[in-house]
Amino acid sequence: MDQKRIHFISLGCPKNRVDTETMLAGLPGARFAITPDVEDADVVVVNTCAFVEDAKVESIDTILEMAGRKEAGQIEKLVVTGCLAQRYPEDLAREMPEVDHFVGT
Repeated sequence: MDQKRIHFISLGCPKNRVDTETMLAGLPGARFAITPDVEDADVVVVNTCAFVEDAKVESIDTILEMAGRKEAGQIEKLVVTGCLAQRYPEDLAREMPEVDHFVGT
């Protein structure tokens, strides 16, 4: 089985960085190779923040940017995690069908 290259984007507070590091540590090495460059990624995980309005806007803008990459065939899977996914899962799923999975905190 070929390794999928995965890229993480961590937005918002320091807790999100810790959550992202926890996700990175939990990845099975045989299935995923971590890449620091979104250009090389097969899978992108956007760890969102929804604490303040500016963070929500940044999260949504980033998700839409990555959704555009998916629609263009530049990435295979798009996963959204974090506070925004926790607070608004139904709204996000309805408005962003390009996202493969929403995972709350």
